[in-house]
Parts: sequence; structure tokens; C-alpha cells
Amino acid sequence: MKALFQQLVSPEQKRLSELVAEKGGFRVLRDDKVLLDLEVTANESSRQPSVEGPQGKTHASHLKAENLRNDILEDPDAAVEKNWTVFSRKFELQKNQIIDKLTFVVQRESDRVIREVKGSAHERIRDRVGFVACLFTQSPTWYPPQSIHEIWVEMVNRCFPSC
Repeated sequence: MKALFQQLVSPEQKRLSELVAEKGGFRVLRDDKVLLDLEVTANESSRQPSVEGPQGKTHASHLKAENLRNDILEDPDAAVEKNWTVFSRKFELQKNQIIDKLTFVVQRESDRVIREVKGSAHERIRDRVGFVACLFTQSPTWYPPQSIHEIWVEMVNRCFPSC
């Protein structure tokens, strides 16, 4: 298992590990300048910009180094527990958003299905492309319908006048 983890280490992490070994290993935590240099190197390799605080440069550097030390020395179980609360809140929020969207979609689709089932045959025609009918009739006031939809509407109205 240890060999597998060593194979999964990224080249940037390997380079940082070698740099820590060159600087004295665990003793790096005692020297603020070396610790900040390592952080700058890590940020450059991961392309994350470093944010300076509004305090003076030496005070901000010392606080930053102290925060880095605390992060490095923090118990993994405590870090997981601290991050778990934030993760669970975000997860619940996303879950509720997904449920709301899914509920809306299911309700809209069920309304559409009910509307389609209750509708007449002419209401189910989606393609309402018109055409010019070349029919000549006896009555000069009657004009042929312009689309298939209109033909069906007229058929339903003639066959079932009470509907």
C-alpha cells in the first residue's frame, strides 16, 4: 500500500518533499523565512496566488508562518471534524436544491402528461405546418383549412358539435 501511495504522489509534491529534505526536514517548522519560502514555492507550483494581509510585512509574515505551522501540525482527525461541519452544510444545501429542481420537473412533466391524455386528437398534433388546399366547393363562403390541426378541429366540431 505504501508503494501505491508513493506512485500516486504528483511531481510537484515530490519536488516540495525534496526541498523540505534539503532545508533540514522537520526543522523547517522553526524557521519562518524557510517556511514562507516553501509556501511560495508550493503556491507557484499549484498556481494559487498568495494573499497578503493588511498588516505590516514582518508582522503579516510572522502570522502567516504561524498559521502554516498550525495547519501542518494540526491533528488530521481534528481537521476532518472541522471540515465535516462545513461539508455537511454545503451538501445539505446542494441536496435541497437538487430536490427542489427535481420536484419542479416531475410536477411539470406530470401536468404535461395529464394535459395530453385529457386532450382531443387535434390537440396532440405538434406539426402545425400549413398548406394551401386546392379544393373548390359549391359554397363560396367556405374556405378550406390551412393546416392539419385545423382539419382535425373542424372534423371534431362537425362530428361532435356538443363537445
